[in-house]
Amino acid sequence: MKNYSVKYDARKNRIYATFKDTLKEEEAKDYIEEMKKAADKTKPNFTVCLDISCDPVHSKKTDEIFATGREYLLQKKVKGTATIISKSAMAKLQAKRMLKDMNHNTFTTQADADKYLDSL
Repeated sequence: MKNYSVKYDARKNRIYATFKDTLKEEEAKDYIEEMKKAADKTKPNFTVCLDISCDPVHSKKTDEIFATGREYLLQKKVKGTATIISKSAMAKLQAKRMLKDMNHNTFTTQADADKYLDSL
């Protein structure tokens, strides 16, 4: 069973990704491949909603793998991202550091994240 899910909502032109737990390197590579496939389905100015409210802590190597996915999303012209996190200050800092190159905001609920992305 995967520790993540990736779905594309064509109506909203939005990718939804959810982590259920920390990803190891091999699973992170699979996740990035699924994100790239979802990004290939998007239209210009798509958005991404990432739910990491389970507070995953990833290794430096895994973060480097994630960086390739972020670069791909930027090349595909992502309009903005929203990350759903717990109320943990550490989670907020990690998300901010990882996604600093994107039009990004953090939220504690799916409804608030969607509202933000819909406003872009």
